[in-house]
Amino acid sequence: MEFTGQFTPYSVNRPLSDDERHRQLKQKEKLDIEIYHQLSVIEINSNWLEVVDKYFFDKGSFTTVWLVQMAFTTFLFSIGLYYGLSAISSGNAEGWYVFIVNPLLLILVWHTWKIAKKEINHTHYPIRFNRKTRMVHVFRQDGTVLSAKWDKVFFTQIPVTYGMWDTVGHILDEDGVTVRETFGLPTCGLGREGREVGKGYWDFIRRYMEEGPASVVDVISGCLPIKDKKETLAFSFKRIAAALGSYLNPFILIFYIFYPGRMIAMHFSKIPQWPAEIEAQCPCMEGHDPYFRDASMNP
Repeated sequence: MEFTGQFTPYSVNRPLSDDERHRQLKQKEKLDIEIYHQLSVIEINSNWLEVVDKYFFDKGSFTTVWLVQMAFTTFLFSIGLYYGLSAISSGNAEGWYVFIVNPLLLILVWHTWKIAKKEINHTHYPIRFNRKTRMVHVFRQDGTVLSAKWDKVFFTQIPVTYGMWDTVGHILDEDGVTVRETFGLPTCGLGREGREVGKGYWDFIRRYMEEGPASVVDVISGCLPIKDKKETLAFSFKRIAAALGSYLNPFILIFYIFYPGRMIAMHFSKIPQWPAEIEAQCPCMEGHDPYFRDASMNP
């Protein structure tokens, strides 16, 4: 789990680093690498490709932490209150200390809730790549939209937390050096191997934009059914099982620890809606589109 860009902002209003320049992923440079779609595609067609954000796959984890913390704190608060009142009724003045310590537990719960509340916002934050207009549209967490020219976005890989690597797009100032805004692609990997997978995902996007949908459509094994509805528990299970390679993978149980919070976060979040002007720039092909894929066509 890695939340740089959501709970901790990306570093902006600064010059590009030498390492970012060294690791730049160029739009016109094809990589000799296996490409991955990372189960991130919402819809693909001849005109545009829409994928989820990097935070979608771990959504609900902080909500789960808050739920567990709230339950544990309620238990401690009740026990403390009982023993405090018992001590006071017995003439022990130390019982009053409970009424000083207990509120500190509530402050801790409130602080965790402030973090978890960022998950209960939108169900996901889509990124749309329009190969006809050569534009990238990024749905921000505040509901606004970042639109940038594909050829002007500086794509690179940056180290984040826990030895993880993000594949990101920097929006640069007119000087071509200063980073003004950053968005993450839905791929974040650990160490060198994770970095290579990130490159494979980047080239999936790059090939779509530069070579067309025919170069990537056969790689897509399924699409996320979240464009106009919220994720169901059944689909969550299928997605995690597909990501891990098997329904019998023991790690699926670890993921399911977080699913009560995920379902709550999904239920109370809004489905993102692109502004009308963005939709107007992204029409689908009239008639039959041989490269159209969405969740309705999942096996």
